[in-house]
Amino acid sequence: MTSPAPASTIGTPAAEPDWQYLVEHGLDRATLHLHFPLDADWHTLRSCTHPGCHRPSDSSPWLCHRCYASWRAGGAPDDVRAWCARSPAPPARRAYGETRCSVGCPRPAEASGLCKSCAGARAAVGLTVEEYLATGPSPRPGLGECVVRVCSRWAFQKSTRLCPPHQRQWSDAGKPDLARWAPAAPAVYTTIGIVPLGDLGAVLVRQVLLGYETQLRQGGRISPSQVKSAIRWLSDRSVTDLLVADLPARGQTTTCLRLWQRSLSVRDADRESEHTRRVVRLNVLNSRYSGGRVDFSDVHAPWLLHLGQQYLLEMAASGRSAQRLKSVGHAARWFAMFLRTLPGQGRQPATVGRAGMTMYLRWLAQRARDTADYEALALADPVRAVVGERLLPSLAGAGPLLVTPQRHYDLVRTLRDILDQGRSWLAEHGAADVHLLARDVPPYPEPDDSDSELEGRSQDALPETVFLQLMDEENLGLLPDGTPRSFVELSLRVGRRPWEIRHLEFDCVEWHDIEIEAPGGNVERRRYPFLVYWMQKVRRRHKLPLHPTDVAVVTRQQEHLRREFPQWFDADGRPLSPRTLLFPTPRLSRANGLGERPYDSSSSRYWLEVWMKGITVLVDEHGHSFDRSRVFPYAFRHTYAQLRADAGVPLEVLQALMAHLEPSTTQVYYRVSHPRRVEAVRAIAAKYQFDVTGGRLRPLSPGDDVAARTRAGVGSVPVPGGTCHEMNNVRADGRGCPVYYRCLSCKFFTTDFTQLPELRQLRDGKAEQMARLEAAYDSVLAASSLSRANVELLRQEIAQIDELIGKCETDLGSLTEDDRATVDSWLHSRDRFLTVIPVAAVLAGRQRLDQPTIDPILLTGEAR
Repeated sequence: MTSPAPASTIGTPAAEPDWQYLVEHGLDRATLHLHFPLDADWHTLRSCTHPGCHRPSDSSPWLCHRCYASWRAGGAPDDVRAWCARSPAPPARRAYGETRCSVGCPRPAEASGLCKSCAGARAAVGLTVEEYLATGPSPRPGLGECVVRVCSRWAFQKSTRLCPPHQRQWSDAGKPDLARWAPAAPAVYTTIGIVPLGDLGAVLVRQVLLGYETQLRQGGRISPSQVKSAIRWLSDRSVTDLLVADLPARGQTTTCLRLWQRSLSVRDADRESEHTRRVVRLNVLNSRYSGGRVDFSDVHAPWLLHLGQQYLLEMAASGRSAQRLKSVGHAARWFAMFLRTLPGQGRQPATVGRAGMTMYLRWLAQRARDTADYEALALADPVRAVVGERLLPSLAGAGPLLVTPQRHYDLVRTLRDILDQGRSWLAEHGAADVHLLARDVPPYPEPDDSDSELEGRSQDALPETVFLQLMDEENLGLLPDGTPRSFVELSLRVGRRPWEIRHLEFDCVEWHDIEIEAPGGNVERRRYPFLVYWMQKVRRRHKLPLHPTDVAVVTRQQEHLRREFPQWFDADGRPLSPRTLLFPTPRLSRANGLGERPYDSSSSRYWLEVWMKGITVLVDEHGHSFDRSRVFPYAFRHTYAQLRADAGVPLEVLQALMAHLEPSTTQVYYRVSHPRRVEAVRAIAAKYQFDVTGGRLRPLSPGDDVAARTRAGVGSVPVPGGTCHEMNNVRADGRGCPVYYRCLSCKFFTTDFTQLPELRQLRDGKAEQMARLEAAYDSVLAASSLSRANVELLRQEIAQIDELIGKCETDLGSLTEDDRATVDSWLHSRDRFLTVIPVAAVLAGRQRLDQPTIDPILLTGEAR
């Protein structure tokens, strides 16, 4: 059952457009033409950047089609203005019917500036245009307007009385009977800045102007090409009423039409009575909703319809999500379908009672079983159609609505809420026992993430192999250059929420000096980059330490904006507005004059959708085809946490990286790191452990190994290049070494080949320290036995580290092929995803949680 189309109200005085406002914004009421003068602030047409060209341009780099072609042929240099200064201007613009003959004839001029007759007379006497005009020729009489009904151009040929564009159109059509062809001929659009409406009916013209006026008042810049495409679409399909036109769901050709149709449908709506309609429009109930409807059209019981409408009104007033409001319609429709099975079809609530509610729960559970059968049957199986008839039909004609476990829970819970909200009304009508209890609501279906748990991965996190494929340059290259690629790549890298990425400020990277304690104990001051962003979810600013490759992506996007939108920046490349974003929408509007408005969230989802279709091969760690629907913006945040947890980042550091207040929140984003791989690496490494002298430690039996690992969980602390088992240091959490961190001389120090990355980093630090000491010897450092002893100590430590590295590499070389592949995979993960920024840098960039901030979205002050 479909709802009746809303009646058109265009004929009423309330639907009359504001003519004066429209005239101020380009409407010529006499000719019914929409004009778009260049450089006006309410549309996108601008003068060509070339100083000698007077043609219009409608997109960056703001060159007309002639200059743009020459600019591309010249290699598309970045400095457009410099190219314009050294390039000749194109020929003067030729617009049919816009220029009068230079002699004074009321006829259209050709490229020479003369009408067709004067041009012929000039050619006959062999004069130039200037010489011909000097003779003072007499103006010829005009031929009137073009005989095509919707054209206001001058006619240029006496025999046909057609304008030049329609003359060509008539010739291309085979020169049919002119008297029949002219009244039905469509308008010809030869000028980007003029859109004629004369081809539309009177009702449709008024609807278009009402929608156009609404679009203007909303403050956005209007694209003349989209307006022109919309008018052509209406004309080609002979549409007479925009309210009932069947428009495509997407596409730039009909973008304006969808906006106009939506504004017309709510222009004269009554917000106070909207909830009493059978088809309730959400954007009328509450302006926060961009669209959507709740359909009660097949709810036959008046009492159920009343309760559903009242509950919907309360939910909309509280600002609940549009999806939650739509579930009210679904719950009412399913319950109405059940009521039809009762005597009297349940039109009176008192006849339903508690017994009827219990029957409904059993009936709905059976529909859930029918859903399982329906999904299991093949499309060609005739039984499938029989089962489908037991389910609620879709109003959109898309087949039956299914009662999945999630939908089953939502339907019962929502109906319970509807009845609870109207309980006093039901009691007044003798139906107090029409209600549902909390125990009647089925349990919320827990997602089946057994595979993810077995693999040690959050359900929403992408497998490491999939992440590496997405980060491959060949796949990233499939994204369009500029904002789409930079947005997706930065989202993959930094793991922030989609809203936070979309609202990043242009200057979102700050560099801070951090004091870092080197492995040798010296304190060094280093500069690290931080991503500064606003966390809307908790309403505070946060700083995330970045890797230099992350900064490169931000820099690339900044250069892209400077190149594409030079009008947003000063001569030094600084944004003119402090609120310019890193990923601003390119749609030019009065509210987005300096790139201060972000992309809509649907844009990033669209980019990912197109990207997934373009990637030919995407497989998981088992070589199976990966479900691409699992690649969505928020999955990147789970993947960020999971990969770093796999690499051994401590929980407190990961909590700071994720900007969570509680560690329990961070733990939701990852699972214990790949149990099978960890156990395999641990079992292999246990056979190859040795102490600081290189002596091999005794391999443990399985029972002893379990006990040792239990003790290790509370009886050891990580130290550079290995593990310390000295209990005093362990009790102090690694800050109470009795020998002042001389790990390379301590008998409680152990290591194995899983520590190879740390050992190499430690060796590099020692070598750098020794080089500095040797360079300072006998200059900054006094030539003494103590100075020589310090250098010698470092030399011996480096030699000992080299020996340990050599033993680790020897042990790796002695592994079997399978064991070596397991360990290589583990080391590869640690090298790639273990944060290379010291913990001090992470915690130093963490904002104090008690520091007051001001929300920049509200523009009430500057956030600190």
